Amino acid sequence: MKINVGIDLGTTYSAVATFSKELGRVQVLKNGYGKDCTPSVICIDHGNIMVGEDAKEEQKSGNVNTAAFYKSMMGDPNWSAYIDGREYSAEELSGLYLAHLIQDVKESNHVDIDGAVITVPAYFNDKQREATIRAGKKAGLKVLKIINEPTSAIIAYGLTGGKEKNVLVYDLGGGTFDVTVAHVSGTRIDVLATNGNHQLGGKDWDETLLNQVKEQFYSEYGVSIEDHEEDLKELQVKCEEAKKLLSSVASTVITIQCDGYLGKYTVTREEFDDQTYSLLYETILLIKSCFDEISEARNRPFGWKDIDEVVLVGGSTRMPQVKDMILKEYGRPPITKDINVDTIVATGAAMQAELCVSNTITLTVAGPAAGAAKTGGAAPSSPITLTIRNSDIQDITAHSLGMLALASDEKSYINSIIIRKNSKVNETFSREYTFAGQKLQVYVLQGEARDPYECDIIGAYSITGMPKNNKNKIKVNFLYNSNGVVEVNACLSDGTVLSATREKTNETLSEIIARLEREKKEAEEEAKRRSKIEIMLMIDTSGSMSGDRIVEARRAAKEFVKALDLKHSFISVISFADASQYKCKWENKEWSLNSAIDSVNVNDVGYCNAETPIQNNYKKFSRDCSRVIVILTDGYWDDQQTEERAATAAKADGIIIYGIGIGDADEAFLERISSGKGKKVDLSELTATFKEVATSIATEVGGNTLR
Repeated sequence: MKINVGIDLGTTYSAVATFSKELGRVQVLKNGYGKDCTPSVICIDHGNIMVGEDAKEEQKSGNVNTAAFYKSMMGDPNWSAYIDGREYSAEELSGLYLAHLIQDVKESNHVDIDGAVITVPAYFNDKQREATIRAGKKAGLKVLKIINEPTSAIIAYGLTGGKEKNVLVYDLGGGTFDVTVAHVSGTRIDVLATNGNHQLGGKDWDETLLNQVKEQFYSEYGVSIEDHEEDLKELQVKCEEAKKLLSSVASTVITIQCDGYLGKYTVTREEFDDQTYSLLYETILLIKSCFDEISEARNRPFGWKDIDEVVLVGGSTRMPQVKDMILKEYGRPPITKDINVDTIVATGAAMQAELCVSNTITLTVAGPAAGAAKTGGAAPSSPITLTIRNSDIQDITAHSLGMLALASDEKSYINSIIIRKNSKVNETFSREYTFAGQKLQVYVLQGEARDPYECDIIGAYSITGMPKNNKNKIKVNFLYNSNGVVEVNACLSDGTVLSATREKTNETLSEIIARLEREKKEAEEEAKRRSKIEIMLMIDTSGSMSGDRIVEARRAAKEFVKALDLKHSFISVISFADASQYKCKWENKEWSLNSAIDSVNVNDVGYCNAETPIQNNYKKFSRDCSRVIVILTDGYWDDQQTEERAATAAKADGIIIYGIGIGDADEAFLERISSGKGKKVDLSELTATFKEVATSIATEVGGNTLR
């Protein structure tokens, strides 16, 4: 029959379980050796793949083609294990291990597995979670969901229908540590805070023993076991077994055989506890950090006194030092009765797997009196049933989520946090931008620090589909989905959905920031170049401009200059009739420009309009700035066709032309040479018209060239 399962993909051991609707409870599925748990060890030797007990035996014998403790390296592109002549990533090893584990479970239990919920440490980041999902898919599984191990344990332990309580789950596995605090009320679970270290676990306690006996062996014989890979593999297993023995005996002996020498070294539990106290103390600090985060969120103190029950999860919690620490810090012993620390995570995952496909499950549990029995109360009562909905379980984010952003000083880049750690999953958080381009790049960071170098870059997204030539308000949305994996999408302020495409990037964070700084500098230099505007102010000084016309022309020109921001505007004043004459070149001082304008007189360069001022002057602009020609004329020109061709060429080169006419000016000609509509006005409107042109230059040509 087809079933859905929960898989505790552990660092040292893994377990598989399924929820039975008929029985209203979870069944742990045994492996081919009839055991609940399977060692998370894989051996690949001459193409043959072994997992679990068989691979563990190969590891014990010193076979160098074995791999263990690879789970904590999931998602790390720089880690690999060299096995059987090739490199394997942690994701590949997990995929191979899962495939063989599932096949073993299928054959041993005569079932067909349809879908699976796979557990991960609560403190796994986005890359590690996605790598776990891919590993499950490589194993041929339909991955229903990724769930945090402590949350899974609370589902298995906490759903008893009893009173409200705050539960602390202390999860110390073979390679990872998590602490999670949750509020349980009936069938509802609300995770309040989570913390952890995915590089801290039972293997570190093993390593302490390993280092101790390695040093003793070297001191006695002068031989480094590090130089003998097979002997080192064998010793690693012996140290793991010694750690387990020290949970029940006061001392044990570890033997080393290497390079023809035999060493026997006694280790005591007291020495072991002293040497590993720093590791245990790190878990205490992470618990206190959890309490601080809850205190901050609630705006009132939260601590051990607010915890109703402590639940131990993970095989490494069997070490007496863990229980002793909880008793010392908490004042009460942890809950141990009726809890299997090795399978509780898989049990909760199995319940979640059924919830994924059925949305509700009916669970048969012991009655309330059974809870009292744990503390010496009344005898157990008849079983009761609880109906649990998927929505009853509310998990949180283990990490903050932000994006790479320019700091307010515009000199450095920061992690601009958008989703705070311990926020609810499946809740959208947004940030709005005003953006005028066609492609917005978003670099997503995961971590608590403001310094981006202390965070993980987990994705680069390209936002496209914005209307062209507009400044658009864009809402970028961030979401941690139910797997704890990040989703990014975007829309316009009117709700129009934009395309948000995840892009592959081979750049490191340092390379990205260096490139952004380079692009920012280039953009600033370009903006600086574009902010400079060169203006040719061409004034007709043929005979017909005499009298009021030249007087009003000078007045209008001075008001035009006054309206411009001369920090960015550089003006050449040109008088033209039968020829052209520069009164000043690229001047930006008002008094000097006014002096040049005052020197513009009728008949300066002839009486008629034989000159072609555009043709003869438009190529004299600089090339690295905005360029504008403003022409004032009062009559027909002798060679308007040449000027029309010159104006067309100038405009094609990016030069903007404003044509202003008074008197007998040819308005149709002005329209043809202008970039916009040429304008013919009464003499009384000339000053106002020149001010309008200055405003147009400021808003349409330069960034801000008005005073």
